[in-house]
Order: sequence, then structure tokens, then C-alpha cells
Amino acid sequence: MAVIETLNLISKTMDDLIDFAVNDEYLSKEFEKFIEINELYTEKSSELAALVSDYILDEKTADNTSVLDYCAKNCTNRSQKIISALRKSYISVFKVNKILKNAYQCTSLASENNFELIPLTKMSNLRGIGLYDYIKARIIEIDNIFYILEIFDCYGAFREHMANTECIRCLIKYPESQTMYNKEKLKELEASTKLFYGKFTEIFGTDEIVMTNVLADEFIFEFNNLVSNKPNTAINKERYVNVNVEYKFFKQHDSEEDFIKNAVGGFSASEQTYDIGFFMDKDSGLYIVPFLGTVNEILRTNSIQNITGAKECLEYFLSSEKVSPNLIIKKTKEYKNFLDLINEALGTNFKDIREILGRHKAEWSTSQRFSPTMALYNSKTFEKMIGFEEEMENKAAHTGNIGRNEPCPCGSGKKYKNCCMA
Repeated sequence: MAVIETLNLISKTMDDLIDFAVNDEYLSKEFEKFIEINELYTEKSSELAALVSDYILDEKTADNTSVLDYCAKNCTNRSQKIISALRKSYISVFKVNKILKNAYQCTSLASENNFELIPLTKMSNLRGIGLYDYIKARIIEIDNIFYILEIFDCYGAFREHMANTECIRCLIKYPESQTMYNKEKLKELEASTKLFYGKFTEIFGTDEIVMTNVLADEFIFEFNNLVSNKPNTAINKERYVNVNVEYKFFKQHDSEEDFIKNAVGGFSASEQTYDIGFFMDKDSGLYIVPFLGTVNEILRTNSIQNITGAKECLEYFLSSEKVSPNLIIKKTKEYKNFLDLINEALGTNFKDIREILGRHKAEWSTSQRFSPTMALYNSKTFEKMIGFEEEMENKAAHTGNIGRNEPCPCGSGKKYKNCCMA
């Protein structure tokens, strides 16, 4: 298929999907709820179309069906080839290495390999993007050609830290973007996962432990040193597995920003103490699962009445991206009452584990996936970001408090208040 023909087909398919979503009675109501919950109000028609587009490609309906799958099933005006490509689309950050007549030659900060990206719009409409700038964009691949579906933001060459931060945010949401088109990176994550699994099970004799968020930061630090073979490193496993915590569930801000904050600043910064589970999935790596101990307690006591937020906790356990299918399968084997409690709590009528996984983890069947934790551990971008945070802390320690109008210590040339202070 010729590039021009493909560009036109992508544009037409997206227009048809957006038109369907806006006019479909069920989906339009779901979209209104999505807008209200996330407070995404806009008056510009172009911005509204972008919101609908992102909603179609990234979100799920109330019954946990992919919005894109719902549209593909019910919208007659669509190309199956484009729909298949859209299912694998993802958002990431790319560094512009060369500007061609009709494309950008870029390096992906997530996968660390090079792409030639063709935008849907004319290059003359993108004159604000310069050499060595960073673009945050959604890309799709069709017949081994990569297209920019949408550009969300552009960061000047001097805003590398901002670009890195956005890359990590995207990598947490789309960890598969790290290995999709990079076989060497895939091998790297497979090796890291094998190493993590071996160390974890060797120390604890199991693939799952539960502790409090207060201890989680220290455990991550010690375990990271252990797998990195740093000298004089040991883990006192009794300190982490024999902990007392009140099992209850409360809603957290479950965003990429919070994941980054926890990864850099620590889980112990939370105002409330809660349980955190560490699950070592043999296939996809280490998962950090809030309230895993509470889930275990609900299943152990065989009751949703005795624990605060039990229903919400079980719903979170099934739908959270922090939970792999293998962990759900494990719970069905450990607790024979798992299916009955899920049906009681959520008002569902699941007959077996396959129905649960089909509704809540269907995307796992499309590609090999690794946990966000493993993606970060193997990300040079995340390593740079951690190094930047440490450098900023050292500069602040040596220079004292930085004035709002003083030059930012990151070297951007901007005032502190207009740069990293923000």
C-alpha cells in the first residue's frame, strides 16, 4: 500500500471512529463520564476531537471492554488493517536527529533504537519542531512503515530532563514500547527478569511477599543492590515478611505521576500506612502491588464484610495494570473461593478464570509484556532521570536554597521559577 494511500486511510478511519463514538448513544454517555471524572473540559472542537481520539485508543468502557474494540465491532466504516495497527499504537518520546522532506529521523527514548516517522499532517505545519528537539507522539506501524498519528508536545533540545520525565510516564503506561521493535532490548529484559526471579525466590523461597509501604523503599534499594552484585549487600528477609499492618483498602491516586514519584521519592511519603505486595512473575518480572495483603486477607477470611473497602479492593485487583494475569491465576489456585467472592463482590457471573482474564487482561494475549518495574530497571532514560535528581539534590546541598529568579542549576539558562522549580 502506497504511503499517501495509507495516510489517507488512517485519517479516514480515525474520522469514522470519532464520528461513531460521538454519535453512539452508549459510548457518548461513557465519554461524558470519562470527561467528568478526569475534568478534561475544552471548548475548541479540535481539542475535543483529540480527546475523543485518545479516549478511543486508550480507555475502556464500564464493562471493561476496550473502546477501540467496541468501535471496531459496531462501526461499519473502518479498515480492519488500520484497526489492527491502532491496537498496537503507543505514545512515547523521540529525539529528532534529522528532518527530512516528509519525515523525521528519530531515536526512541524508550526502546533506544531509531525510527523514520511520517506525520499525518504536512511537514510545513510542524515548523516549530527543530533539530535535536524532543517530540511526544503517538505512533503506529503499517507494513513496516511508522506514522505519527498525533504529536502531543515538543520539548526544546535544552529540556532533556522534561523529555526524559515524559518518556518514563509513557513507558509506565506502555512498557511494551521498550521491546516492540528492538530484539536486543527484548533479550535484555528476558535476562533481567530471569535474574530477578532467581534472586527473589532464592531469598524468600516464594514468588510473593507482603510488607508495609514504610518498608518498601528500603527493600527496593537493598534488592536492587543485590541484583546489581554490589559488595556487602544482604537482605534480612525476616524484617520484611513478618510485619503487622491493618488490612483495609482506600483509593489512591493511581497515575503515572505517582508511580514516578514513588520510584524516585519513595512509597513511605504517603500519609497513610498500607500494605504493599511484591510479586515476582517468572514471565514478566517484578510487580509492586498495593493492597495485595488486603486481597489475601479477604480471600483467607472468605468474607467481603469484615474488611474496609473489600469490594473496591477486589475490583482494583482485577483491573489494575500493576497485576499480571499470572498473579490472578495464582490466587485462583491458592483460594478455591476466589471465583465465588469475585462474583459476590462485583455482581458478576464469571464461570471460570478464562472469563476473568478475557475481560480484564485481554491485551496480554497480543504481545509479550514486562512489568513497568522491569521496564524502568532496564531504561537508560530512567537511569539518567535518577542521576539528575541526585545531582539536583547535591547542588542544592552545596548552594543552599535557590532563589526563584536565579539561574536554574540544571543548566537550561532559564530562571529557576520557570524551569525545575515548576
